[in-house]
Amino acid sequence: MNERSDRAVSVVAKILGIPLAVVLLVWTGLVTYTAFVGGQAPFFFIEFEGFSLLRGLFWLVIIDPILLTVAYWLFMLIMLPVGGLTALITRERKASDVTVSS
Repeated sequence: MNERSDRAVSVVAKILGIPLAVVLLVWTGLVTYTAFVGGQAPFFFIEFEGFSLLRGLFWLVIIDPILLTVAYWLFMLIMLPVGGLTALITRERKASDVTVSS
């Protein structure tokens, strides 16, 4: 990639990537909090009954790493095509890429 494409991908990653990462982090934090104190997990069809330290620790040690891995995969599933398209759109054309018709 050239410098123009690098800058464009960096800007798109900051505009879209940082808020998306923050949303995923807050969501996993809320699900973990709900596992400790009980209630309906956000965007998860699981109802936790009351406070449970054991369940919260289980969730934190076993389930959270799996959940964060899946959230990372979703993040990359969104960000990699966006970054690739941004680099493709903003690339500088070479002379061999341009066709001249008479």
